[in-house]
Amino acid sequence: MQLSLTQACTWKGLLLLVSCMILWISVTPTPYDQMSNEELYDNLLSCSHRTHVVARKMYKILDLNVAERRCFKNKRNNTCHTTSTHTAKTNEDLLKVIISVSNAWIHPLKMLIPAVLTHLGSYDGMMARAIELNYGNKKILEGAKFLLSRIQPGIEENDYPVWSNLKELRSSNKSIHLFAFCKFFYCLRKDTKKIKGYLQILRPNIIKNKW
Repeated sequence: MQLSLTQACTWKGLLLLVSCMILWISVTPTPYDQMSNEELYDNLLSCSHRTHVVARKMYKILDLNVAERRCFKNKRNNTCHTTSTHTAKTNEDLLKVIISVSNAWIHPLKMLIPAVLTHLGSYDGMMARAIELNYGNKKILEGAKFLLSRIQPGIEENDYPVWSNLKELRSSNKSIHLFAFCKFFYCLRKDTKKIKGYLQILRPNIIKNKW
């Protein structure tokens, strides 16, 4: 079935949005200060894995079912707002990059939810996935900050890159917002994979209690 990307927001989409947010608000996670470094790490790695899976799935759905492979054809032209993020060498650097990249996605993921509701609706669970990505990224950011604070108490946050063309996601022009979605999900898939990879690099030091 071909989806119209210009469809208006529906009451079903709004209901889905509200119900998903109520579900997550009602969940009370274990406070990070009650976790060991290893427990906190396992929590972060599980969350990053799930977030990457969801981001990859959304890109695939958009590319195959909505954009008709235009995302794949244009991916070489995509320059992500986090491209300039420096390569990490130490444990602290790894966490700082994770924090920087996660911070860079806070506002874009917040803006993704109304854009998906407007143009993609509840197509194949896209709305629920957008909300899950927003939630997962916040949890990764919160956990990484807490873990870093145990290594370097009182550390100040660095500046993070900003996505400059979010308004294109809400454009009424089909070609414009479709290309924006392609770039958004391409970069999100790439960055969630980077975060997961950096967390996996940290594993030996967490397990061996080198912190």
